[in-house]
Order: sequence, then structure tokens, then C-alpha cells
Amino acid sequence: MFRTLTTSLASALLLVAAGSPAEARGDRDQDHLREAAAQGKVIPLNRLIADVKSRPPYSDMTYLGGPQFDAQRMVYALKFMDGSQVVVVYVDARTGRIVGRKP
Repeated sequence: MFRTLTTSLASALLLVAAGSPAEARGDRDQDHLREAAAQGKVIPLNRLIADVKSRPPYSDMTYLGGPQFDAQRMVYALKFMDGSQVVVVYVDARTGRIVGRKP
């Protein structure tokens, strides 16, 4: 019984230490973003956020933070609160152009 418990615990620790595939993908996205920013291929995030926040109708909304980045499409998803509804604005990281919105 002790051997089974030890083996199970060791396996669980290895899984936690290895991280999940989603975490690994997120790390690669961040690395890709840093590289693109260093090469001047993307607009800095703080500038993108400020630009979107200055445009109507987003200027009347509250920015919620927690941006997400899609490295394949080079698009940020920025979350805003419009009354009681969350609005996600998709912004091209290379140009700053708004390329979509939900809802």
C-alpha cells in the first residue's frame, strides 16, 4: 500500500511540475509576442489599449484588463464592460485596427 501511495504521489508531482499543454502554448505565445515586439512588428500593448479606450463607443466603457493574445493571428482580445455586458474587442497587434467584436 505504501509503495502504491508513493508511486501515485510521485506521478502527481511530475504532472504538476511538467505543466499543462495550454500553459506551454501560452508561454510560446508570450515568447513569440516578445520577439515580435523587439523587432518592432507589433504595437506595444499599453498603446493599443489606450488607443481603443479613446475611441467611441469604448471610451464610455470600463476596460476589464486580462488581455489575451493569439500568436497565430497576431490579435489581442481586450475585454470591456458595457453596462452589465462584457464586450470583447479584437485588435490586430501589428496595425492597431479593430478586427472584430463580441457582442
